[in-house]
Order: sequence, then C-alpha cells, then structure tokens
Amino acid sequence: MMGFPAAKLTCRRGVNVQNTIKIMGDTSPKSKQKKSAQKQAKAHSADQKKQQAVAAKQVAGKKK
Repeated sequence: MMGFPAAKLTCRRGVNVQNTIKIMGDTSPKSKQKKSAQKQAKAHSADQKKQQAVAAKQVAGKKK
C-alpha cells in the first residue's frame, strides 16, 4: 500500500518547535531601565580606564 509518508506516521514531530516557543523574559520598564543603567555604567568605567591609562603614559613620559 503506497500512501503519503505522513499517513504511515502516528505522530509527527515538529521540525521548528524551538522557533515557535517564546521564552518568558522580564521586559518590565524597571528591568529595562536597570539594564540600560548597567550598560551606561560599564561604558563609563571603560572610558575612565582608558583615560587613566593615557594619563599614566603621559606621566611616565614626562619623568624620563
């Protein structure tokens, strides 16, 4: 008996099941504000480290 391949299977598994499942996440305004504040703080600290490194190089150059 030649039929459709799907007819032989009793239960077909979804191929893209992971794409359809949405993972719950905290998207409240408070959490968004916290994340943006953390990003700004991280960027600010990186800038400070760069400025300190430049200042240290300048001071080391003047001592010689």
